[in-house]
Amino acid sequence: MEKYYRKLILLFLFSVGTALLIFLINGNWFFGRATPSDSRTVLALNSARETSVQAETESVSADWTKAGSRNALILYSPNDETSVYYEKNLRVALKHLRIGSQSVALSRTDSVSYPEYDLVIIASPHVETEMADPITRLFDYAEEGGRVFWGILPNETGAQFQSVYRKLGIIDLIGYTDYSSYYFEDELLPGFKGLTLSDEGFLDAGLNVTLEDQARIYAAAGNGQTEVPLIWSFDTGKGRCVFYNGTAITGDFYRGIAAGCVSALFDDTMYPVINALCLFIDDFPSPQYENESEITRKEYNRTVKEFYRDIWWPDMQSAANRYGDVYTGLFIATYNDIVNPEDFVFDEPSMERYYGNSLLRSGHELGAHGYNHQSLTLAGGTPASMNYNPWASQADMTASLKKLASIASDFFPGVVMTSYVPPSNYLSAEGRSAVKEALPGLKVISGIYTGEGEEGDVYVQDFEIAKDGIAEFPRISSGMFPSDYEKLSYLSALGLYGVFSHFIHPDDLFDEERGRGQTWDVLFDSYSEMIGEIHASYPFLRSLSVSEAADALFVCQEATPSLDYQEDAIYGSVEHFYGEVFFYLKTDKNPVSVDKSCSIQPIDPENSSLYYLVTVNEPVFTIKLEKP
Repeated sequence: MEKYYRKLILLFLFSVGTALLIFLINGNWFFGRATPSDSRTVLALNSARETSVQAETESVSADWTKAGSRNALILYSPNDETSVYYEKNLRVALKHLRIGSQSVALSRTDSVSYPEYDLVIIASPHVETEMADPITRLFDYAEEGGRVFWGILPNETGAQFQSVYRKLGIIDLIGYTDYSSYYFEDELLPGFKGLTLSDEGFLDAGLNVTLEDQARIYAAAGNGQTEVPLIWSFDTGKGRCVFYNGTAITGDFYRGIAAGCVSALFDDTMYPVINALCLFIDDFPSPQYENESEITRKEYNRTVKEFYRDIWWPDMQSAANRYGDVYTGLFIATYNDIVNPEDFVFDEPSMERYYGNSLLRSGHELGAHGYNHQSLTLAGGTPASMNYNPWASQADMTASLKKLASIASDFFPGVVMTSYVPPSNYLSAEGRSAVKEALPGLKVISGIYTGEGEEGDVYVQDFEIAKDGIAEFPRISSGMFPSDYEKLSYLSALGLYGVFSHFIHPDDLFDEERGRGQTWDVLFDSYSEMIGEIHASYPFLRSLSVSEAADALFVCQEATPSLDYQEDAIYGSVEHFYGEVFFYLKTDKNPVSVDKSCSIQPIDPENSSLYYLVTVNEPVFTIKLEKP
């Protein structure tokens, strides 16, 4: 009998334990799962810069490459370095367009079933020598309603090209020609119509062709004597082809151009954008105001300190106030080259505290740049020509940023630095870990968008939330005096991401390369003109600090849209909806919102815009498409 009761007791305890275990699991107490009380808080920003708190778990789970309702096939050459690089950039662009993608070598096209894809992209110049089967099969797919983007200049126009060139809208071909200027006749991307750009950086070659009248030319290229179509679309049968007549599109800065070419394949297309204008001032505040220069003495009869106090900072504040822009100033404590924590010293410069507090009082943001300007890399991480001292260990890097945080806490009590910009845009993996350890409030790291032509640990980013939850938010452009090449770079990014991300330095005037030998008045007028043009062409952009932009990036990245394109409507829904989501909509029709679930505004109403900004306010929405 005693054994019987003992069994009952054990059975009772086992049942209670099982019930308790189930309760704990369902209550999210096990396995590190976040509960409402400990989940990370994310700000869903709206156009009025008001915030609402949304809770989300630690994992960032949205799979962009599977989220799109369209699917692309990229044909490339694995043994061609340029083609491989282009294929990578195309996948990045397609990810942000919410188009799924797969890649196949040209030499394996005979095994491909094209009708399984909504579009096919040729990302190799070697069609004549590598394509496994006749290209006519690909264009038969286009005739039946498929979409083909011939995305790079072929290096030969042999039998393959000759068999299909008429389906590209080409009437006549008389060889190749070079060019170094662009003219955008139509709106490939928002704000592009009427844009004329010329720069040595555009030097390229293309086919000298004559097109059918029915071809839609988005851009032309020229050299002062000859003009050729650069980007055009042509409807063939039930489908459509787009051709890019050059090779420059393979580069990072052309991702937006590639995205515009993909969008041109479809009558109607939508994709989420971040919708942010971010302005960074690197090395601000910093100790540089104690310097001497004949430039300010000659131009303004002032010392450098007096120039910054009386002219530079008031001018920069007036520019921000004119448009409601927000600066993120990147604090650097000293310009010594010490990399041994035992030797760290700090003698307070006279103006750092003043400028930092002025920045904060004006409603701007303070981020971290470094204890000094020695990039957080180990030996070999920066080019020898930069004369930077390498750090001995990650621990030393961490100590340097903790020193900066201590100084900032003394100067600016209560201010938490949530953003970090690497000095000279160099940051190693060890350095990134050091930044996270030293700055517990870190939300965002901002390096640069491309490292083409650079060596070492250049911190190159795409716009994304990393797996560890840190926002990767690169700067696209820099300086007070942008060239046409730089202008195309930031306009291309605006077309893909809906972001203008730009940085300057307080000492641009004194730097031979950045100042270009110009006076401050000329530099400031150029900067003001650039910012004014951005606000005029993209009036919807929200002026955000970089930490606010990180929240906006999260909302955009997590949004997983499902879009059903019909002749007279787009039916949409958004999973992982954390607040209003912004979309670019491209259409020749007149889009109309049917209720308050979304609102629509033309981006450039004065130029018969193809592009609209759609603000989605609810997870399910409908857009009616009326004939113009």
